[in-house]
Amino acid sequence: MSPESITKKEISSLRLTISKLIQGKDLSSEEAKESMSLIFDCLKNEIDGIDIILSTFFFGLTSKGLSMEELSGIASAMEESKEIRFNYKSKKPIITGGGTGGDNIPTINVTTPAILIAASAGALTVKSGAKAFSSTTGAIDLVTSMGINAYADPKTIKKCLDDVGTAVWASSVVYPWMDPLIRFRNHPSFSAIVPIFSSLRLVIATSLNPFSVKRQIRGTAMMDTELIAKGLYETGHERALVPIGYGPNNEIKIDEISTIGKTVISELKQSSEIETYEVHPRDFGIRIGVANEIRSAENHNENAKITTRILSGQDRSSRRDLVLVNAGAILYLADSAKDIKEGYEMAIESVDSGGALKKVEDLVKVSNGNLKAFSSLI
Repeated sequence: MSPESITKKEISSLRLTISKLIQGKDLSSEEAKESMSLIFDCLKNEIDGIDIILSTFFFGLTSKGLSMEELSGIASAMEESKEIRFNYKSKKPIITGGGTGGDNIPTINVTTPAILIAASAGALTVKSGAKAFSSTTGAIDLVTSMGINAYADPKTIKKCLDDVGTAVWASSVVYPWMDPLIRFRNHPSFSAIVPIFSSLRLVIATSLNPFSVKRQIRGTAMMDTELIAKGLYETGHERALVPIGYGPNNEIKIDEISTIGKTVISELKQSSEIETYEVHPRDFGIRIGVANEIRSAENHNENAKITTRILSGQDRSSRRDLVLVNAGAILYLADSAKDIKEGYEMAIESVDSGGALKKVEDLVKVSNGNLKAFSSLI
């Protein structure tokens, strides 16, 4: 849809929908789908005023609370917005993962190295991501700094899965509105607007699925683990873990399984049952970590160095356990481990044997990435 084909009538209709949300009224699934489809088109074409439309739409959803009808409609719009349909056939389950952001301490990127480590321990894994939105280093910033080509064509991504057992892909390759959305972080009022985007985080958590997988770990820093798990079920997932991690005093919240405090997990089981439970680092034989040790560095290259040290087994700080326990959760979802603790132990073995670092090197090569960039980090 070109800018010229987005009519004044459609924009007017969208404003009426936003007004309905501001009044605290729920949208039907079809209303949510039509509105979100138009917003995606406006983002893709960078229509003037899309910043105001986007902010007010998600302000309305956040203020009244996102309904399952709305979530279903938005998920449908997101699925239809894909420019590439990627369906990889495998007898093994394919696992992905990610966080929704919103941590109240800036942590290292956890899910990306966890995905790679789980692959080195035998799981079939994929990772999609974007450049940083509310964090210092996004998944794509990180893997690019490590030499992995995240902008490969679908044929190359398939070869990565065939030959390496894992792949990383930029969401913007599949969703044309993603990069304009990420650029929204440059908006002068971005820091003030971020809190109203919690409903957007819920939408991303349940509906963004470039690889069309059925199993994932999706962390959140919001206390909506059961809602996200239910949303994942409604969007066709068969298994999922939705953790919110805490610090020692519960004031710190991170979108990962935590090693600095307890974690609340809502688990979607194959029976379609959702069970919510609490775990603690001691349940996995992990010492309580130090919050300052899991903080992000100040730039992409430093974060890439940190990640490489974790993958190589050189890092023995709290960062290591944080990544490894989340890798263990991925191995559990992949049916490679009977529980997260066994998965954590498998991840340790893979890292300490050199398998994880070798897996990344293989991925750099098969994705036609930058081997020199990867070698400079070792």
